Amino acid sequence: MRQRLHELLLVVFAVTGAVVVLLHNVTWGVGLHWDAINYISVADSLLAGEGFVPFSGYAYTWPPLYPALLAATGFLSGFDPHAASGPLNALLFGLTVLVAGHWLRQRITSRPLALWGCLAVTFALPLTSLASWAMSETAFILFVTLTLFHIDRFLRDGQRDALIWAALFTALACLTRYIGFALVILLPLLLLCSNMTLREKIKRGAVFVLISVMPVSLWLLSNMARAGTPAGQLTLLEGNTLHRFVNVALAELTEWILPRLPVDYVPLDEGQWRVAMLIAAALFALTVAIGFALIRTYGKPGVRRKWIFFCLCGGFALIYLISLYIIQKFAGVGIGWGNRRYWSPLYIPLLFALVFAMDRLLIWLRKPPVQLPVIRTFARAGVILGILLFIWLGNNVRLTIQNIARAHEGLGMMKVYAAPEWANDDVIRFIREAQVEGTIFGNKLANLYIHGNPVNDVRFPPHRLEDLKRTVEKAVEGDYLVWFNDSIPITVGLADYHYGLPELEAMSGLEPVAYLDTGVIFRVIKGK
Repeated sequence: MRQRLHELLLVVFAVTGAVVVLLHNVTWGVGLHWDAINYISVADSLLAGEGFVPFSGYAYTWPPLYPALLAATGFLSGFDPHAASGPLNALLFGLTVLVAGHWLRQRITSRPLALWGCLAVTFALPLTSLASWAMSETAFILFVTLTLFHIDRFLRDGQRDALIWAALFTALACLTRYIGFALVILLPLLLLCSNMTLREKIKRGAVFVLISVMPVSLWLLSNMARAGTPAGQLTLLEGNTLHRFVNVALAELTEWILPRLPVDYVPLDEGQWRVAMLIAAALFALTVAIGFALIRTYGKPGVRRKWIFFCLCGGFALIYLISLYIIQKFAGVGIGWGNRRYWSPLYIPLLFALVFAMDRLLIWLRKPPVQLPVIRTFARAGVILGILLFIWLGNNVRLTIQNIARAHEGLGMMKVYAAPEWANDDVIRFIREAQVEGTIFGNKLANLYIHGNPVNDVRFPPHRLEDLKRTVEKAVEGDYLVWFNDSIPITVGLADYHYGLPELEAMSGLEPVAYLDTGVIFRVIKGK
């Protein structure tokens, strides 16, 4: 009876999580970002039978799975990929809640604590708000959770099918985001600490790596053949320092523990930095103290095996953080205040590690090795902890509702939603009314693509003036070039052009046809 009640509650939580995501998108639709535009345009190309071709026209070297899921959802539902991305992400998040809740209930002895963990995932502001964007992180988080769940099954019970499932879901995670390689590293490291023979460790690890890496390796080789690079252009960003990385990480983790509704990122001041360091040090000390007490008191293999759950979640978080730092340092990815989505895959593993540590503490308090008066103090501290957890969850629910209300006002988590009035600016209206049939070059393609799925070939103009002249010479008469100014609300585009409006006005082959509030429109003419 209790098992059925638990399964029913999980279904209710999963549906609730999906509804929360959908409520973000009722008024303005799915949140859009430059990356989201890229995914949607590739999905459009797949539905048109053109393969993996983004709106920029350049070779697509990002992981292929999410745009493929958008195209498949659009094909099955009849919606265009932009409209289909909302229900798809809601479904993916609902499945994440279902898997995470089932896994947590298996490993947590305290039912109230397990219930709190399920609710903390269902109303997690970093996850629900992110799922309301047409981004790949929601799918990645689902595959990470499924992978960790099956690795846990394999390490605890030795089930071979669990190893195969873990490898398959790792492959899907890598095909969704390349940082999924953190999962490929995780299992071999854990196998080194297991009780298997060396031969078994090598055999299991080799099978896992082979299955999980093969699909993404084929995709990377395909990228090399098509674009000459496996995963895009790599650029060293000098501003991505370790201090900045730690600063951003602590700011994000502090907001998860003491949740508030973030609008824009601001660096931590000295006082906030000390609070963040204090919280991090307290959690680390608590974890070490609990682990030391349990291993010292109940240092039996069967008990240590129960800690696989904690080591798995904590191990993935550590490897992911290291991988994230390497990527932001050497791959030219700016993981700063505006890119909170990069931290979202850490939410469930860190939450589960914390819940498990608290669960072990409750077990130790119920059955202490030595009866001491200090146990009463611990019991009182447990009551206080329970009250704090209740307040945290209530605050998270409140903030989730508040963020949905903001989304209905066109603000959303970071004020970048596909509001129709933004799509109806004068430049977009001119292009629509002119019924342009040729190629449209634009320095901010998200503005051209948003709300309309243009049938035109939309491309970036070259960065250098000499390359632009050659592009204009090869263009067809009747093609258009749109030069957006900085006053447009969604400023997703490139900022490193080596020319500006005066050079475009003086260029042979371009004729200005409209000077509008949000930009200037040029038409390609021949014989000028």
